[in-house]
Amino acid sequence: MNVAAHYRSILDELTDDPPGGPDLAAAIAGGRRGRRVRRTAWAGAGVTIAAVATVAGVSLTQDGGSVAVEPTRAPSYRDFVEGTDLDETLQPTVARHLPGLPAASEVYPSDWNTPGAIPDAGFADATEWHALYDVTGAERLTVLMSERIPGEAMVPGCGQVQESDVPCRSTEAPDGSHDVTFGYVLHDTTYRFLTVHVTRDGFLTETLDDVDAHSWAEARGARTLTDAALGSLVGDAALRFPAPVDTPPAPAPQQ
Repeated sequence: MNVAAHYRSILDELTDDPPGGPDLAAAIAGGRRGRRVRRTAWAGAGVTIAAVATVAGVSLTQDGGSVAVEPTRAPSYRDFVEGTDLDETLQPTVARHLPGLPAASEVYPSDWNTPGAIPDAGFADATEWHALYDVTGAERLTVLMSERIPGEAMVPGCGQVQESDVPCRSTEAPDGSHDVTFGYVLHDTTYRFLTVHVTRDGFLTETLDDVDAHSWAEARGARTLTDAALGSLVGDAALRFPAPVDTPPAPAPQQ
């Protein structure tokens, strides 16, 4: 399934709601309701965030004396999921590319077959990670990382997702990765701008930038994030996570 077909199936799910299969839209909607999820330990998993050592400095005054300078402190990030620092690594990566973004409202693991966060017992088997941000009163951002679905070739293509007001663009890099940007209207009053990066081995990183509006022109005017900044974010190699210990069944094929 290419990315265009992947998102076309999501659009179908929003209206038909078939049983089974991945429901990314439901996961995002559930996360925005502010569900607080605490998870049990996952020994040895996640990516270790680099420790930043800070040392108090000394500043010379005009008379030759010295004044203690407060040490520079690295920003701290909320621990959404106990037992792994992957959530605390994901947040500064996002902040590095989007420095004006508020703090994340939710970070949680999931899998292909679960709308929302996976249960504690399946924590080590996550195939997706979601980070949600309330950008403004009218704009929300989801950063999503996903392992490759077995048997599916996630090669971006515009296909049927083309919108006359939001041209779909798909490019391939020399390293074999693909990037695609496009958009579609969700529930008539939510305009979604998508930025997708797929590595050569099929690992997918994407942003879903949702803006409340009544037209593409209004959505573009209210949107504060840019394709360039989001493209830089999804292409950051830091946005990876370990493969699941036990890979869950692949979702049922979409018709």
